[in-house]
Amino acid sequence: MFLENIKEAFASIIANKMRALLTMLGIIIGISSVIIITTIGGSIQSTLTATMNSLGGNTVSAYVQARYPESDEDWETWVYPDMTDEDYVSQEMIDGLIAAYPDEITGVAAQNYLGSGQIVDPKDSDNYANVSISGITPEYLDYMKLDIHAGRSLTVADNAGKKRVCVIADIMADRYFNGHDPIGEQISVTTSDGSIFDFVVVGVYEYNQALFGKVDPTIPEKDRSTEMMVPIQTSMKMQGSDQTGYEYFDLLLAPLADVDQATGHIMEYFGEIYANNENFEIYAYNMQSDLGMINTVLNVVTIAVSGIAAISLIVGGVGVMNIMLVSITERTREIGVRMALGAKRRTIRMQFVIEAIVLCLIGGIIGILIGVGIGALLGMAAEFVIQNMYAEYSNYIIMKVHPSGQAIILSLFFSMLTGVFFGYYPANKASKMEVIDALRYE
Repeated sequence: MFLENIKEAFASIIANKMRALLTMLGIIIGISSVIIITTIGGSIQSTLTATMNSLGGNTVSAYVQARYPESDEDWETWVYPDMTDEDYVSQEMIDGLIAAYPDEITGVAAQNYLGSGQIVDPKDSDNYANVSISGITPEYLDYMKLDIHAGRSLTVADNAGKKRVCVIADIMADRYFNGHDPIGEQISVTTSDGSIFDFVVVGVYEYNQALFGKVDPTIPEKDRSTEMMVPIQTSMKMQGSDQTGYEYFDLLLAPLADVDQATGHIMEYFGEIYANNENFEIYAYNMQSDLGMINTVLNVVTIAVSGIAAISLIVGGVGVMNIMLVSITERTREIGVRMALGAKRRTIRMQFVIEAIVLCLIGGIIGILIGVGIGALLGMAAEFVIQNMYAEYSNYIIMKVHPSGQAIILSLFFSMLTGVFFGYYPANKASKMEVIDALRYE
């Protein structure tokens, strides 16, 4: 009986194709809108999560901060304390942290700005290069996702020995050294304050416009400034400072490490070390908490907009109810014949409820296919825009466009529920017809 009702439902829909299609239109629009919106919302979340993880989501940022007064009275006389060398986070502390949690923490990425300057060829004064000098830890290049084009990166030995070695950008090396191999060459940098520093080039990295900005074509090539990187301890020594530790730094985590758990361990570790420090403490945080807040906002917006789009399901349901009432009126005589031959009222009711469900289910499937198709097209369009208009960021933006399986299942469920809800009244009305009246209807 159930299969017979389904066959009759399809036969009725096929017999009135245009009417059925127009009836399903509200369902199709509602379902496809929900699928498109949830696809966009879910894809933004997935893309944002993957991109942030690739740009440092698997790191913990930390810095030294002052211990602020706890009472209003102390605030009135409190002044920000000056930092001494003992207040900074030393490399020994970092090494101890890595030793304490070797499965979570792999290294430290820190930077110290030394200054800007100019390299002038002693044999040709017209051949020069503008550079910005930064001291970095050996892990900093990996943290910044910079690739070594030639030579090697900076090492732990370079940093510990405060060696005067450097890594320069490939675009600067090509122009200044005029195609010659720069590895092993000595360069002299005259900084803006008149200091002169000598370095030996040990590596060349690939200039990344996404990190350092697009090259300004209005500035002559030889006047463009690039980043030159030296060991961080070397930069601190050149500044004439007694400081050897870090104030701001990022701790690199193992790929499988739990970010929140690692953050807690870092806070505990430094909490013990700085327990007797009256002026300063260490604060650590990670991107996951910020990402969680962003995802929560996106979820709320997606649900709200999907709810608005789903209102069209009500419009579609009203259309289904209307067409079912019309269908029942047209088939009144058929209903009377069935009842005269012994069909029970619940059988008649079930027949028209199933027809309404089939009608809504077909509309729901069409809506899902349209929604998935448009979602895929939007993903292709976004990928095209990124590759052609933001090519310098394409290696960092990890696009993940996919429809929500949960949304698809819920859409099918609600399309069937719409059929039941809006089909029951016409079906119940059909089942309550009097046999004589139905047979005499023309």
